[in-house]
Amino acid sequence: TAHVYVQCYKDISGNLKYYGGGAMNDNAFESIASSSCGNYSYVTYPDAIVIDYSIFSDLQGGCNIVMHLIGNGVQGQMLAYNKLFRPKNAAVSTQYVRGLDNNPTPVVNAYQVDSVYRLYYLMVDHQEIHCGTNPVITVNQFRLVQQGYQVIDGYSPATIYDFNYAKGVTVSTTGNINATLIGSSKRIFNPGVSHFTIQGYGLKEEVYDSIPYQRASFSDPDYPGYNYVEPSLSNKLNYFRDTLLGEGTRYYDFSFSGGGSQVFAAAIITDPTYPDFSQAVRLQHLAVERQSSDSFAIVFKASRKAGDLIGKDQGDYRYTTQYDLPFVTVNTNGIGLFSIWDKEMDAPRISPVFTGASLAWGGMGRTTGTSYLPPPVNYFNEMLPKVALDPVNGKGLIAWVDNRNSTTGLDIYMRHIDSLHIPGYYPPVRRLRILQNPYTACSSTKTALFGISKSYALFESYSPYSDIGCTPVAEIKDDNYLGAIVVRTFQNVSSIRKFNGKAYLDRNFTIYCDSLPPGKQNNLRLYFTKTEFNALKAADNSVNTPADLVVIHQPNNSSAYPTSYSPVAGEETLNQVRWDSVSNGYYIEVVTNKFGDYFIQKASVTYLCPGGNGSIVSNITGATYQWQVNTGSGFTNLTNNANYNNVNTFTLQLTSIPSSFTGYQYRCVVNGVTTNSNITTLRFQNSWTGAVDNAWENAANWSCSSVPDLNTDVILNSGTVTVNSVVLVRSLIISPGVSFTVNPGFSFTVLH
Repeated sequence: TAHVYVQCYKDISGNLKYYGGGAMNDNAFESIASSSCGNYSYVTYPDAIVIDYSIFSDLQGGCNIVMHLIGNGVQGQMLAYNKLFRPKNAAVSTQYVRGLDNNPTPVVNAYQVDSVYRLYYLMVDHQEIHCGTNPVITVNQFRLVQQGYQVIDGYSPATIYDFNYAKGVTVSTTGNINATLIGSSKRIFNPGVSHFTIQGYGLKEEVYDSIPYQRASFSDPDYPGYNYVEPSLSNKLNYFRDTLLGEGTRYYDFSFSGGGSQVFAAAIITDPTYPDFSQAVRLQHLAVERQSSDSFAIVFKASRKAGDLIGKDQGDYRYTTQYDLPFVTVNTNGIGLFSIWDKEMDAPRISPVFTGASLAWGGMGRTTGTSYLPPPVNYFNEMLPKVALDPVNGKGLIAWVDNRNSTTGLDIYMRHIDSLHIPGYYPPVRRLRILQNPYTACSSTKTALFGISKSYALFESYSPYSDIGCTPVAEIKDDNYLGAIVVRTFQNVSSIRKFNGKAYLDRNFTIYCDSLPPGKQNNLRLYFTKTEFNALKAADNSVNTPADLVVIHQPNNSSAYPTSYSPVAGEETLNQVRWDSVSNGYYIEVVTNKFGDYFIQKASVTYLCPGGNGSIVSNITGATYQWQVNTGSGFTNLTNNANYNNVNTFTLQLTSIPSSFTGYQYRCVVNGVTTNSNITTLRFQNSWTGAVDNAWENAANWSCSSVPDLNTDVILNSGTVTVNSVVLVRSLIISPGVSFTVNPGFSFTVLH
């Protein structure tokens, strides 16, 4: 294409009315030649061929145009800009060129409010040069007064190899200027052809009261055709030319959007650091921020000029990809909503973006729905998602192409989304489902975490064999650089499993990832259904709530998964930090510094009175025994001392154990390093008897003959209890009918 024509029309009562426009890239080239009258200039008109262009609002009723052009051999590759502006008030301006006699000649332009005009248009003037006397020689000179566009970058064939995907966005400031940011893929000779990067260019745009200052009256006939003197009170904008998105080994498209004073760019990039052909999902965030009373600057809000790595496409770019091009839709308050089509899930993923390039709803966001329905529909696709946001209130709408209705073919479905403007808000997880699969474990969606979002990333799986539909299986907090992660969930479909007579949950998990930094802690949430939990309660009547459960972690660095539990070297018991109920189920949360296999069962707990005696028995027999303790830094061997006896026998004796030992874990290593016993956690429990009076502070009212302290689990089964002190306890269970009073001036704190 030789030209980009932009024309403005408006529907007036059913008729299109024309308001103006024209070619945005009229091109000319000035050269010098010699004559008998000396050197003179002449103008040729080679086409500036359009490779790509983008049109976007200038926020003032007009539009900006950015173009990738190829001129003649001297001009080469160019990134160019032009504008159709809309006058806010009628105006007349006078600018000057040189006439035939070389004297300044006025050019008068009138601008009407109901029309649009090109900011840059081709302008050539004509002079006659005379020399000699008999005869008089006349040479016609033509000067290029104004090019038909503004060159942003290029015009250097020896340096610029090419541009691609020219795009732009204009955002507002709190001053008297707007800021336009242009982006384009760019390669240079360096000395060979460089990799692809997205380069950014900032332009200051006057918030004019009538017409842009470039078209105002100007008396210099030798400057290229427009007024170059800005208004004296115009705010300043920093010079911005920098990388927006980092290197890729292949052409890559990118999205570019803005709102308020915020700008976002996103792309999937064939990263040269990935040898497996997987691709980096990068997000860039910039903002126009006030620097002083009269100046603004375009600044990076992401942590890297290459854009932050927020995900990884697990596909091979040569054949298949997991994701489609990512977008960020931005409202006028500058709140961005990230969206991407996950082809593996056949569903869109979305997340608000508030600060930096951090997705508020975790790595790669949350899916908006499920692409699997009960029979007779079974499967469908949520394809080509499009997002719209309310300008102010944090509400939005997502629509997609859908093939679920076989009688009508492809349809458009939509879903309302809200609370997009509330930092810290997470959408609720969908209903938990049974994941029965008679052939294998169910694998979750592939998600990559790089420690950017600092939020919980949700992993979902589906099974086409029973309770069809996607279900949450795990969440991992995005605190560390983990790379690609998959959660495999094995569902036991026969009678509940047991080891040495002890039942454990019908669901176990295998988690593996690219890289887990040594010693780094990760918060992990494991999801299970009410049906699975009730089956465990039925098999072990000591289980009351998910608070009674622990997680057994076993080392595993592969995607292979176990179908049942048996002890292995290096396993550990993880005490939960919290649990919560969700739709049709629960999760328990633990902190771990390793991934692998996870089983859930009732915690083995030994309760003592503070300062009391007790014993712990190994659930495994063998030839040799070595008891170990974990006080918080890993298991170490015990030796006989004032608190521990029989450390090399089947039964560990505990003597005069202080309540500060609460939470200590014990296990027995049987037959050397071959097998470990179940892990038992030590707790301290004290029950109210009320044997003497109602005073909490009277030791004679307690089963342990001591007043509970901050390490004690307290049980009030009956009676009347009155507190006249400042009390801290670890936990508290109060049965119905108990009268419990904390008198004024005192406090009662439960720590867990």
